[in-house]
Amino acid sequence: MRRSGIYSVIVYVGIVAYAIALSYYTILKYYTFHTHAADLGIFAQALASTLYYHRLFYESVDVAIIPKPGPIGYSFLDVHFSPTLFLLLPIYAVYPSPTTLLIAQSVIVALGALPIYWLGRWLGRENLGALFALAYLMNPLVQGANSFDFHMETLFMPLALYATYALLTRKWSIYYPLLLLTLGTIEFAPIPMALLGIYYIAKNLRRRVVVHGVATAVISMVVLVLALWLKSVLNPAGPTTASPLSGLPMEYASSFDLGVLVSIFRNPWLIINLYTVHGTRKFLYFLELYSPTAFTAFLDPLVLPSLAWPLASFLTNNVIYYSPYFQYSSFSIPFIMMASLMALSKLPSDLMRRFTVLIVISTVIVLLGVSPLIHFQYAITSTDREIWNAISQIPSNATVLVQNNLYPPFSNNINAYTQWYPWLRPEYIIAQPSSPWFTWWGTPYNEYVNLALSNGYGVYMVIGNSLLVLKANYTGPPVVCKPLTIKIGPNELTIINGEVQGDTIVHTPNEPPGQWFTTTQALPPGLYSIEVTYGWSGPQYLRAINTTLALIRVGTTTINLSTDNNNATTIIKLNYYTNITITAYANYIVNTTVYVNSITIKGPLCG
Repeated sequence: MRRSGIYSVIVYVGIVAYAIALSYYTILKYYTFHTHAADLGIFAQALASTLYYHRLFYESVDVAIIPKPGPIGYSFLDVHFSPTLFLLLPIYAVYPSPTTLLIAQSVIVALGALPIYWLGRWLGRENLGALFALAYLMNPLVQGANSFDFHMETLFMPLALYATYALLTRKWSIYYPLLLLTLGTIEFAPIPMALLGIYYIAKNLRRRVVVHGVATAVISMVVLVLALWLKSVLNPAGPTTASPLSGLPMEYASSFDLGVLVSIFRNPWLIINLYTVHGTRKFLYFLELYSPTAFTAFLDPLVLPSLAWPLASFLTNNVIYYSPYFQYSSFSIPFIMMASLMALSKLPSDLMRRFTVLIVISTVIVLLGVSPLIHFQYAITSTDREIWNAISQIPSNATVLVQNNLYPPFSNNINAYTQWYPWLRPEYIIAQPSSPWFTWWGTPYNEYVNLALSNGYGVYMVIGNSLLVLKANYTGPPVVCKPLTIKIGPNELTIINGEVQGDTIVHTPNEPPGQWFTTTQALPPGLYSIEVTYGWSGPQYLRAINTTLALIRVGTTTINLSTDNNNATTIIKLNYYTNITITAYANYIVNTTVYVNSITIKGPLCG
């Protein structure tokens, strides 16, 4: 096989391996409930509502930031300019599931390696093209964007790679369609693409092809103006754009408003002040962006478009904008890869080989340190299967209020919501108390659950702390019920007076009486048994007179730990999702030591 054929095989194998690995990884996240309403659920619902409900890209998640619907009603287009999204409709129609989007995204991102390889071959450095194609696939920020739900920003990355390749190789018949597709991904896309045009103008200032650089910059700015105008029409009462500067203090305007530029013009020191907010995070993100290619991107002016996102996002205090695990790196990666390839292709062979080794080492180091595939592992558990079996019993067209991480399986339902709007009375409320999203301030499901329980909802399904489903006007026993068992050990307790011996909590005669230890546990509504196993050592006559050694108080319920037994049990009823506090009080008894071996909570009790 010719060397060229070997390089092709390596690149194609890398693309297939990446597509399979990231498809599997993201689908695994979906089946373990680690995907989200924002944004996988948003796109799935937007596509499903268009295909099956004749409502153009309707999605309920962003209703909160659309104060008044425009001429097409509530729509994803009210929030983002994304006409390229139309191309996903036939793909989603083939198999309407969020997993379709995850697979499609992984395949499209993987195919972004091809224009990198092709550019290297066009430059006469096919070996470099293959190297950078693999470096792209191994880039942890590419994996980070790909592995976080589904986003149009992530699709910008491969489309920008194809567009840049077509521009550099002067394939005009495909360049302009690719440019429009890239510009149509998201409203920020025109900024780096305009800078790409400026780069091409500077590179070809005295050549006839400079007109294509001018056209690129002009078309990008026209699309930007069109995007902002269209969003103001579709969402007249809301913000003109979902700004990457939305994290700024209220006195500063959004990134697409002249207000921030005016503020900076009046006070140039403001840039330094804003850039130093979360300065360490921003510096690390800069390293994560550029170090995989050993900063060689800065050896070629094509690096210019890659700076658009860092320069804008570093003005914010919103840390997700400069995190390797979100979609925003997609605005920089295409130009970093292409610029580095262009830079190395111009170097003498000996120096090029040295930089090649450095890039391989840098890529591997950053991959090991940052890659989500290494640092965030997922596995389907028996509890996950129980949750899937339970939620499959909920009618597919029911009006449901669903917690963020449980939302994607319901996203084909046009009546699925994640925020409880004042006008909404859902038939089902679906939550996962064990998830951090249960108490997230934006959608506080701990508050939603208790509000519902006080307004005629009953517990319809409960799987420990892993699933809680409420149903309107339901008064029967749960149709799905699996109690949880919580064994409280010393690590879960706050010791006030006493000591720990192994797994046993001990109160000796040397400690004062009164509060011994305390703990707090969050529990869903239902009946619970609380069992305490204990022991004691001291005068044996205490057994005959049944002396109380200590008291365990659970809310208003008291458990006596007496000398005539070694375990004590009580039943408590919780009407709401709540925190229960368990506090032990030790009595003073001469020459007597009390040992609490275990505290076990079981519930909600079924039947």
